[in-house]
Amino acid sequence: MVKYVAFMFKIHQPVRLKPFTAFNFSNYVKYGLEDMYDHPLNKDVFIRASRKCYIPATRIIVEEARSTGFKATFSVSGVWVEAALRYCRDTVDLLRDAADAGCCFTAQTYYHSISPIFQSLDEMAEQIDMNRSMIEDVFNIKPKVADTTEFIYNNDIGLKIWSMGFKAAVTEGAERILKWRSPNYIYQSCISNLKIFTRNYRLSDDVAFRFSNRLWDQYPLTADKYAYWISKSSGDLVFIAVDYETFGEHQWPETGIMDFLRYLPRKLRENGVEAITLNEAIDLLNPVDTIDVPPQNTLSWADAEKDLTAWIGSPLQAKALQIYEYLEPYVKAIGNPYLKHWRYMGVSDNFYYISSKHGSSGEVHMYFSPFKRDVDAYTSFTSWLTLFYREVIEKYIEKITEYAWRINLPKNLSYKFNNIEVKSLNDLYQIIKSYSEKASQHLIDGNIQKWIREVFLWNDLAASIDDEVKKNIDKAAEAALKTLEKFKAPK
Repeated sequence: MVKYVAFMFKIHQPVRLKPFTAFNFSNYVKYGLEDMYDHPLNKDVFIRASRKCYIPATRIIVEEARSTGFKATFSVSGVWVEAALRYCRDTVDLLRDAADAGCCFTAQTYYHSISPIFQSLDEMAEQIDMNRSMIEDVFNIKPKVADTTEFIYNNDIGLKIWSMGFKAAVTEGAERILKWRSPNYIYQSCISNLKIFTRNYRLSDDVAFRFSNRLWDQYPLTADKYAYWISKSSGDLVFIAVDYETFGEHQWPETGIMDFLRYLPRKLRENGVEAITLNEAIDLLNPVDTIDVPPQNTLSWADAEKDLTAWIGSPLQAKALQIYEYLEPYVKAIGNPYLKHWRYMGVSDNFYYISSKHGSSGEVHMYFSPFKRDVDAYTSFTSWLTLFYREVIEKYIEKITEYAWRINLPKNLSYKFNNIEVKSLNDLYQIIKSYSEKASQHLIDGNIQKWIREVFLWNDLAASIDDEVKKNIDKAAEAALKTLEKFKAPK
């Protein structure tokens, strides 16, 4: 019989874009990038969720933590905290009370973003670091556990999280990975010492999706019944993770969900089960086996498929991601405010809305989406993205002699020199210097110049290298180095 249970509550609200209309476009032209966002709607949704969920649910958890020793783990996106501090600071104060009462926090991607799906995981790591710093600053807790957007996980993601100093990560307890094994144990990555918590999705979904379903053969779900189910589970630890909005927003108060939350801690204790945080579980329990999640079998907790198809399962989603991801090196070269806006647009919800799924998964997507059709979501999002794209490239071109030297390219845009990936102009300089003879042929053929034109968008530099190489065919590498030095941005 299981002795421990760990509850995780995921807290996030997207920064919603306005629908793309002629009127909204005209305001964008007048007022700029900030007018892409539907701030009145964002405020209304946040205040409603605060009233129905965040405030009453957190008060219950704080009361139970102080009276029964109940503990939970919160996963809070940075954009949610930004909104909370803007619209309803009481929600943050209550979470601070929960931290003081023994609850803990994980570090997720700051923008609850699509970044774990990128070819490079550097943006994901940057956002997790941002979130970790925010949690320390706002709640005075240093997270030991990382959880990426919607529990997206594979071996590469686990290795990146381990390299960042985290002790554990979370993901879905899907049968295709666990096979015959139970999710009610701690596992370890097959390529590092990172501990892995696997969500018991059946017990989690009993609360998140089935709680108010009168056609369910276990309806009604009471705190007593649920605590009994947990106590009779085999294993070391039952890991339950749900969206926090389950309590009062997705499952309305009239369903009895708040009473369920209030009485569950004491019923767990009566059944001999202790509610602990993930931080405590790391120290209390040891892994029983390793799990192998290759990138082609990436997990998430989304939909029945529990993979990446919630965000890139259709051609429209894949196209939107391609356009979005292409901008990364340019916005990072320019910096804020463009980087901030790019990250807001990369909130995973924007890609979730474009899903064309049907059946039970499609119904969940439609519940959350403000659009009636996937093509409407795609058209609106990519219209804003295209306008933003144009503005970023124009800004980049204005100071290309400065920004181009800051570019650090992803794998798909890098120049392939033998087995070396050239990701920047500084890399290019070192490669030409170190492999002058081999680099000369690339320069004489014009391949490097073509890369500079098409990727760095720097026609003047490419043309100057062309001219100097043609004048000095026998010393092509030397000519290219001198040209790069001439165009080098001052430090």
